[in-house]
Amino acid sequence: MNDQVVELSLSDIFKIFKRRFWWFLGIFLVVSFGTLVYLLFFTKPIYEASAQLLVISSGQTANIPSAITQLVGVISLPSVGVGIGTEMELIKSRQNIEKLIDQLNLMELFKGNKEILVQDIVRTISERLKIENVKNTSIIKISVEFEDPEIAAKIVNSLIDIYLDMRSRLTVNEYSARVDFIERQLPRLEQELKDVEDKLRRFKEQNQIYSLSDQAAKLVEGIARFDAMAYETKVSIEQVKTAIKAAEDMLKKVDQKIISSETISTNPVVQQLRSKLVELQVELSALLQTYSETDRRVVSLKKQIQETQDLLQKEISKVISAEIQTINPAYSELYTTWILKQTELQVQQATLTAVEKIRDEYLKKVAVIPSIEQKLFELERDRQAKQAAYLALLSQYEQAKIGAAGTVSNVRVINNAVVPSIPSKPNKKLLLAIGGVLGIFLGLVMVFVRDLTDRKFRALDELQRLFPRIPILGKISNIRVARNEDLLVTFECEGKEVCDEFKYLAAKMLDEPVKVLGLTSSDKKEGKTFVASNLAYVFSKMAQKTLLIDMNVRSPMVSKVFSIEADRDIVDLTKGTVPENCIVRFSENLHILTLNGKDSWFLSDPKLFEFMKEFAQSYDRIIVDMPPLSCAEGILASKVVGKYALVICFGKSEKNLVNSLVHSTFASKLIGIIANKTV
Repeated sequence: MNDQVVELSLSDIFKIFKRRFWWFLGIFLVVSFGTLVYLLFFTKPIYEASAQLLVISSGQTANIPSAITQLVGVISLPSVGVGIGTEMELIKSRQNIEKLIDQLNLMELFKGNKEILVQDIVRTISERLKIENVKNTSIIKISVEFEDPEIAAKIVNSLIDIYLDMRSRLTVNEYSARVDFIERQLPRLEQELKDVEDKLRRFKEQNQIYSLSDQAAKLVEGIARFDAMAYETKVSIEQVKTAIKAAEDMLKKVDQKIISSETISTNPVVQQLRSKLVELQVELSALLQTYSETDRRVVSLKKQIQETQDLLQKEISKVISAEIQTINPAYSELYTTWILKQTELQVQQATLTAVEKIRDEYLKKVAVIPSIEQKLFELERDRQAKQAAYLALLSQYEQAKIGAAGTVSNVRVINNAVVPSIPSKPNKKLLLAIGGVLGIFLGLVMVFVRDLTDRKFRALDELQRLFPRIPILGKISNIRVARNEDLLVTFECEGKEVCDEFKYLAAKMLDEPVKVLGLTSSDKKEGKTFVASNLAYVFSKMAQKTLLIDMNVRSPMVSKVFSIEADRDIVDLTKGTVPENCIVRFSENLHILTLNGKDSWFLSDPKLFEFMKEFAQSYDRIIVDMPPLSCAEGILASKVVGKYALVICFGKSEKNLVNSLVHSTFASKLIGIIANKTV
């Protein structure tokens, strides 16, 4: 008899849950109570202090060349300054956190009784520090979690002060460096101008030459103009270098990789493009001597110069890309500024070379001037050049001072951190809810694990699910029987549920064409004697002439159930005693053949088979109380009966044993299962 495996239905799942409900409830209560105890006695409150900063955009749009956009991955930026992402990285930079540790003396706070390194504290604070951009705004939220609410607030406020101080120094660094550079140059240039003016005055007085010829005057004017241009270009180069250094300092503060300007300048392609730019600028200067700005040749040459500058910029981007390889998107704006300044440096250096080259061409014409006039020419040229340079430097000095004085940080503090009064962690309501959900989950898991690992039958639906092809003949209610003498529950029990159940079972068995029916089980003490005795009694009450035979050699109990004493039993029957002397007449329709000992050899006696045939002719029903099928005696007894029913006791019958018996070779006589809840 091979049964198919039946999948669990929703109804089966609900039945399993109902059967194991107390397991579920117990696990749920234990987990929930454990969570509550943990929250009340083992968790420490964590406080969160937070502040907000506003990053103000300059509102200007930087035109970022395509070569740079391919490198840094941006199309356009609000400004060529520093964006929110970079500001956030600057705030939590290692340098700022180390200053915070020193300022608040956090080494002593974290040290305790063990040695700890600064790097460990930096890592701990970085883990507790949370910096985020408020969605769709230019606001940065800085928060930190700590056990002490006052320390949490101090950490946030001190970190903001340190960051703003660093940000202020970085902002004014370029202007300050420019002012310092010009302040060092102005006194020297002023003195040089005075010296050359004195030399010129003395030369004129000594040689009685007070003016240059028209040719010499024009040469002086041209050369002086280019001298001034060269000097201004040199100043611009120094200022660009200052800006590059400021950008590099900011990148270093956030631990980003940079390359030197020399690496860019020595690149062969960059050198070639710079040389071409010099040639084009010299050619443009020559054209402007003859043609106007709107002339097509001048316009075409200017276009070539712009294209060369774009190529130069593109090549610089490639050089930087090859060295750095990948750029953190948070610092793309800083890198963009740096690349633009590097490009400007190369253009300015090319311009300086072109100006000096043009000036040298003018100087070649000085040879035609008389020697005495050449000296005056040199002094006048030197004076005009230094005067123009001094005036230009003085103008730049005023602009730099205005820029330094007008520099205002683009970061504003909206809200400082205040000492929190309510802990942010743990969220007791949330954790308790999680504990409850976890309790429900573990409870459900335990319900099904317990059901899967339970080796015994607990409910009728398990039998129906495991043995769908085997009929359930009936079920006996859960009643408690204190003594063996009380097992005959159907004796004068009209109206009781258990009596009705045995009536139902007997009525159902009337339709079975089986006269000799054995009742067995998988093991002892599972209620087969109880079922056999009451079923036989009910059959007799239904006017069925019934013979109850006790073959349960492992535990013969029928005589005790019916409180009868017999001198002869079934063993004596097989030894030659006539049946009339062995059978006890309990009532008119119920006769009982008892077993007084535990001799099992009679089960294999051929005479027993002959007597069973005779009894089948004399009785309407023969009920046999068999030994368990798991023993040899049970197998022998199964050969005597026509069919047998398997009594399964909930809480006692083991699933694996029953399953092996149901699928055994001698299970062909099995007609059904009787579920017994009586203990």
